[in-house]
Amino acid sequence: EEEEEDIKTIDVLSNFDFNLLTGDPPGHRSGYAAIVGRPNAGKSTLLNQLVGTKLSIVTFKPQTTRHRILGIVSEDHYQMVLLDTPGVMKEEFNKLDEMMLKSVRNAMANADVLLAIVDATRDPYGAFEGLLPEHRANPAPLGVIINKCDLLQVDEIREVKEYFERIPGVETVFPVSALAGVGHDAVREWALTHLPEGPTLYPKDTISEHPERFFIAEIIREKIFLQYQQEVPYSTQVWVESHKERDGVKKDLILAKIFCERKSQMGILIGKEGRALKELSTAARLDIEKFLGRPVFLDLGVKVRDGWRSDEGSLEDLGLDDPNKLEQPALGPAPDITA
Repeated sequence: EEEEEDIKTIDVLSNFDFNLLTGDPPGHRSGYAAIVGRPNAGKSTLLNQLVGTKLSIVTFKPQTTRHRILGIVSEDHYQMVLLDTPGVMKEEFNKLDEMMLKSVRNAMANADVLLAIVDATRDPYGAFEGLLPEHRANPAPLGVIINKCDLLQVDEIREVKEYFERIPGVETVFPVSALAGVGHDAVREWALTHLPEGPTLYPKDTISEHPERFFIAEIIREKIFLQYQQEVPYSTQVWVESHKERDGVKKDLILAKIFCERKSQMGILIGKEGRALKELSTAARLDIEKFLGRPVFLDLGVKVRDGWRSDEGSLEDLGLDDPNKLEQPALGPAPDITA
């Protein structure tokens, strides 16, 4: 009997993953790298390239990122936590803008490495001016990324690169094309060499700390930016009420609300006979299915919340201060219009 028990014990131990009990290897590096820049400079595209999957909204319109998006890149000997921040605007127009700027400043203050990205085709010198605080409390190593270099001539790239290399505090300059996926490997390697030695901060197979609901809402917001024009996309916020995974042949059920600021915007979002909302729902559903890797049924509704961008209570209620918020917002008495 004892011999049988010993054999069983050996059997269990032979199948056990002892890596779970071991610490990080000597010299393991870990830390935070913040990506900052003006609206539409290419921050989100760069984050997606560095992580190797799509985490941040990418559209041709500026100021689509509202939260500090956290992406994680891990290997056995390092873990780099990337922070994609909202675009730094030169002036603030409402409480939402103030909240986003505060998020950027906090990311810069806590970063071990700072990556400032400028659009090479849109006044890169003026874009960099005032981007960082004049006196940085945390003088993290600073690398400047000149994005969209594929649209410049070689002499122009050299001129811009030499300009930024002369700026005090800039440690290195990277010409890249985030959209084409060129140059980001050098950025990653430089950032890694400047991370401090430290332990793993998140499980190695994690690519973000945000829950699935957050990314579902971001996918819907991206489709709003791509489908609608002018002020409408900027006046909307998406809240995922529930996401029920269903076994077997049934599709996952996702209930989500789009909040807008005025009734006129609700009419635009819904469209004649609900066609615009149906088109939006279909486009969002297809990308959500790709993200989750399973079929879903998306129930998408629209509600008006007057002036939510300028109301601190609404910003908090709709999760703008905490992207991982789970408490339901106050939906109000008005009925939904759904797709």
